[in-house]
Amino acid sequence: MKKKPMVMIKNYTGYFRGLIFKLNSSDERSRAIISNILKSLLVKVFSTIVTLSLIPVSLQYIEKESYGVWLTIASVITWFSVFDFGLSNGLTNRLTEAFAEKDDGLATVYLSTTYFILLLITTILFLIYILVSPLVNWNNVFSTQMDSAILEKTVNITFASFAFLFILKPIVSLLMAKQKHFLANIIQVSGNLAALALIYFLGPMIVDSKFLFFGSVLAFSYPFFILVFSIILYSSEYRNFCPGIKNIDLSYSKNLFGLSIKFFVIQICVIVVLTGNNFLIAHFIDNSNVTYYNIAYRLYSIVSIFQLMFLQPLWSGFTHAYTLKDYSWIRGVIIKVNKMNFVLCLLLFGIFIFHNQIYNIWIGPQIEIPWEIDLLLFLYFVFYLFMQTYVYFINGIGALNLQATLSIVTIIVQIPLAYLLIEIAKLGISGLLILNIFWVVVSLVLWRMQYGKIMTGSIQKRIWS
Repeated sequence: MKKKPMVMIKNYTGYFRGLIFKLNSSDERSRAIISNILKSLLVKVFSTIVTLSLIPVSLQYIEKESYGVWLTIASVITWFSVFDFGLSNGLTNRLTEAFAEKDDGLATVYLSTTYFILLLITTILFLIYILVSPLVNWNNVFSTQMDSAILEKTVNITFASFAFLFILKPIVSLLMAKQKHFLANIIQVSGNLAALALIYFLGPMIVDSKFLFFGSVLAFSYPFFILVFSIILYSSEYRNFCPGIKNIDLSYSKNLFGLSIKFFVIQICVIVVLTGNNFLIAHFIDNSNVTYYNIAYRLYSIVSIFQLMFLQPLWSGFTHAYTLKDYSWIRGVIIKVNKMNFVLCLLLFGIFIFHNQIYNIWIGPQIEIPWEIDLLLFLYFVFYLFMQTYVYFINGIGALNLQATLSIVTIIVQIPLAYLLIEIAKLGISGLLILNIFWVVVSLVLWRMQYGKIMTGSIQKRIWS
């Protein structure tokens, strides 16, 4: 007799819950994480559906080359996010430490100070952008022949939305530190859902400047909702942490930047390697291939999104456990997450086997993605899943010296190596993905070694701390 669908869903939910977090029910930290994960499950599923739906709707609204240009613009603007100097990640750790020590006053100071610093940085960046932007030929930057006036307006709007979001980011750090990741996910899915609805229903009414409308909607949907949720949360549940001028204390900036500057270096590396892919593909190949790459990447990243649902709450969990020297809890969670990773690898393999059928249902037969992109992304995400497990532990406890050092090396050699593989070796996108696989394998090996040294107390050199 076949099981009913709802029974099967409950069985799988129970399986993953038992596989990952079969922990002591009296453990408050574990209960908070389990609660957060279960609340995030429905949000993540809905978020994935909305995100995947946004791609075919976008491709129906604008042509694939224009979509590739938009993806490249979004990636390049994202590069400016490094100028928070890692404050968002550092703030998460500092807030978690403050909450573990039950010091809400310190948490409010950290929040207020971070908002103030980000406002100063944003003002400086915006003034520089206003001065430099008119001198830039954006058509050359993004390797496109589209209307230069429309392109320039779209870039300006996208940068303005980035500046808006840049200042508002600390609310996400507060939610992470408070083990409310599902609320952060709700904010993001609200923005994506609004963008999807506007493009699908209102988009056809726009006859001229479709690209400008498309870019404006995608650029401002998320910042708008993060502002709305910030107002709601700071006036209700988190009113005790509401930032204010009287709580700004720049003497704490050293404490924030001491950890944040390492996150800053790591953040640059992530941007150069991942978001830089769109720019490199657009510059060395063409914008259509940016679309192919992003569609395939989005498909395989579904599995990592599911993993992220478990890992996001663990960042603060690791910080809390390490602060209280609860090493047995850390070991237990790492083992269980790695068991889950093996299951997720099977899901990745299933996606790889049936990728053509999935593309036909999802995107339609009009876009054919080269098979080598699927093969290399499958291999990339297999290693990426296990690497991320150790990254979240290392980031959570702030042991960033090794990660920052490798990031500096990667930043220096990434573009020359990419040029060598794409242009000299004539490997195209495959060369870029091979390079990404190399970095993720090296990272996995090093982070696993670092985890072992930290947990056994055998750190003898500062590089491992």
